[in-house]
Amino acid sequence: MSKTDKNQLKNIVNSKLIATVNVGVNPTAMAITSDSAKLYVANGNNYGIAGSDTVTLIDLTTMMPVLTISSGTFNQPYTITLSKDETKAYVTNSNASTVSIIDTATNKVTGIIDGFNGPSGMVITPDGTKAYVNNYGASTAIPSGSGNTVSVVDLISEKIIQEITLSEYTQAAAPSAIAISPKGDFVYTANYTNGEPWQGTLSKISTATNVVVDTIGGTPFLGGTPFLFGMFALKIDASGKFAYLTNFGSNNFAPYGTTVCVVDLEQNTQSALIEVGIQPSGFDITPDGLYGFVSNYNTLYSSGAPDYTGLTAGQGTVNIIDLSTNLLVPITINVGLSPGCIKMSPDGKYAIVSNYTGNTVSIISLYGE
Repeated sequence: MSKTDKNQLKNIVNSKLIATVNVGVNPTAMAITSDSAKLYVANGNNYGIAGSDTVTLIDLTTMMPVLTISSGTFNQPYTITLSKDETKAYVTNSNASTVSIIDTATNKVTGIIDGFNGPSGMVITPDGTKAYVNNYGASTAIPSGSGNTVSVVDLISEKIIQEITLSEYTQAAAPSAIAISPKGDFVYTANYTNGEPWQGTLSKISTATNVVVDTIGGTPFLGGTPFLFGMFALKIDASGKFAYLTNFGSNNFAPYGTTVCVVDLEQNTQSALIEVGIQPSGFDITPDGLYGFVSNYNTLYSSGAPDYTGLTAGQGTVNIIDLSTNLLVPITINVGLSPGCIKMSPDGKYAIVSNYTGNTVSIISLYGE
């Protein structure tokens, strides 16, 4: 390790929680503008409280919420993705068949794209013309966790132009997370499959042909299943060589997972399995590419029954991984209750965590800045 590397490691240990911001009910995924000034938070409202399907806009210069965006088109808003020119924000409605479109100049919903089934994530090609949306399932015919497709969207016409089937078998893939390679040549989905340990897979889709060209994983490859709620739990590094998946655990939270799986995308092999906290959920990489931050959800059903009324949250934490060694940095940061998504600000100053049952966002200052 060079002197520079040692100094950088010393600095990352100084990362600390500096702010907690109130948002809406059950915040899930987030999007940050390229100037690191604005943060959009999708409030999933899994409890179904009337009027609580919203998006919160936070001013990161003041670390204060400035607007709550409401729309009759929202139905358990789950992820939020900015267009390449940042004039639009696309909100996936995980309990519906739609993606809502926010005009970021007015912060009002101006339309929808329809025809999905429990859309749970969205990625956009580098040229900004196409999007890929994973369908986790939400309808009566295809309930939650039974989805098996990715929709291809023409963003110019704002219409679905193709459906890609992920699995040819009777067991649905249940794509819970989606990511695109830096060059835009491949899209990957992390598939929850049947919610049992060792069954998770990673589908690889060619964007040139819109065909699944490989399925990576399965018994005993991934060492557990990807995060049930976490379309934001699949991250590809800037080189496009490695993918990081958080192994949250089974469908009813028992057994729970405790690892992050590192996949070598060139060799289609697992290169590391890193022990972290209970129910690792969100994952993101610092803009300098040196560290991975993982949020540990640490929330179990008090009764063992799979309904959200029985959730009992322990202390939510964030672990830091040195990506050069895949070893944990000796620091654990306490955040809010049930931390899910984690996003890095593009300027490299902050790691931001959404706290699902805490209804807050935690802001972590990086490198002691």
